[in-house]
Amino acid sequence: MSERLSPIPTPASQLWRQLRLQYLPVVIYLAGLVGAFLLWTHWVAPPTLVGEAEAVRTELRAAQSGMLADLNVELLQPVKAGQRIGRVIVNDPKVLEASLAVIRAETEVLRTTTDMNFERLRLDWMSKRVEQVSLQSELQQAEATLARTTALHRIKLVTDEEFDQSRLTRDGIAARLKAQSELISRIEPALQPTDVGSNRTMPSAAVEGLRAAIRQKDEQLRLIEAQLTPLPLIAPIDGVVTQVFRRSGEVVSGAEPILQISAVRSERIIGFLRQPLPVEPKPGMEVEVRTRTLQRQIATAQIAQVGLQLEPISPTLLAAMRLPITTTPTDFGLRIHVTVPAELGIRPGEYVDLILK
Repeated sequence: MSERLSPIPTPASQLWRQLRLQYLPVVIYLAGLVGAFLLWTHWVAPPTLVGEAEAVRTELRAAQSGMLADLNVELLQPVKAGQRIGRVIVNDPKVLEASLAVIRAETEVLRTTTDMNFERLRLDWMSKRVEQVSLQSELQQAEATLARTTALHRIKLVTDEEFDQSRLTRDGIAARLKAQSELISRIEPALQPTDVGSNRTMPSAAVEGLRAAIRQKDEQLRLIEAQLTPLPLIAPIDGVVTQVFRRSGEVVSGAEPILQISAVRSERIIGFLRQPLPVEPKPGMEVEVRTRTLQRQIATAQIAQVGLQLEPISPTLLAAMRLPITTTPTDFGLRIHVTVPAELGIRPGEYVDLILK
C-alpha cells in the first residue's frame, strides 16, 4: 500500500492575493458605508440655517469737546463696566483765564468801593478762590503734559531733562495749589457768622447792592469751578478694547469715538430662514447647534424670539452661506434668535449650523 502524500504548502503571496481579490473589497465597501453613515448623521447633516453668534460692540465717546487725558488702556485689554478709563478736560485754558481775569478785575473794583471790613474780607477770600481755580487749570495742563512726556520718555523719544522739567513743573504747581487751598481754609471760618447775624441793623440799599454783586461774582466763580471739573470716561460694558481711535493729549470733539469695546460673550445666536420656509419657527422650539470647529461640538438650544417680517440678511451671514453680496439687499429671511448653549463656549462672531427640530 502506497503512503499518503503530504499537502503542498500554499505560498503566502498566493494567500494574500486570494484575500485581496475576494474579501478585501467587501470589507472596504462595508467600512465605507459605516463611515458615510457616521459622517452624514454627525458631521455632514445639512443644516436648516446658518447662525452667527452676536458680537456686541460699543464706542466710548466724549460728551463734550476737550483734551483727552489719563487714557491708560491698550488693545485687547479687558475692562469692566463702570471702570474709569480716562477723562476729558473740557475747559479751554485761554477762555478760562479770560473769564477769571474778568472776575478778578471786577472783584478789585468792588474792593476799592467798599469800606466795610467784613465785605472786604469776603472779597479777599474770593480773590484767593480765583487764584485757586487758575492753579487748578494749570495743574490739569501740567498733568496732561507730564503724562504725554512720560509715554514718550518710556520709548526714548524725550530726553531725561525734558521729563524732569515736566515733573518739576507739575510738582511746583501742585505745591502752590496746596498752599492756596490752606490759605482759603483759614480765611473761610471768619465768613461764617455773617449769615446768622440777627442783631445786625438792616443794611442800606448801597450795602445790599454790594452784597448782591459779591454773590453774583461768587456764583460765576462756582460755575467756572464746575466747568473746570474733567469729564470721566466710563466703560459701559464688560469686554476688551478692540479699537483705540485717540490717545492722551489729543483734542477730541463732542460725540467723537475714542475707544471701541467688544463684549467677550454672546447672549444670542442670530439666523435667517430663507424662503420657502422649511418649518414654521416658534419661541421655545428646540434647535440643534453644531460648531464648525475641527472637533465639532453639538448641543441643544431653544428659539428665544422670532421676527414678524422678512428682513435683509446681514452681509456676514451671506458670506457664510456662500451667497453673493451686493450693495442692494436681494436676499431676505425671517430673523430668529437662539439661546447660546453654555457648554459650547461660542465666541462672538462665530458661525454655527442650526437644525430646527
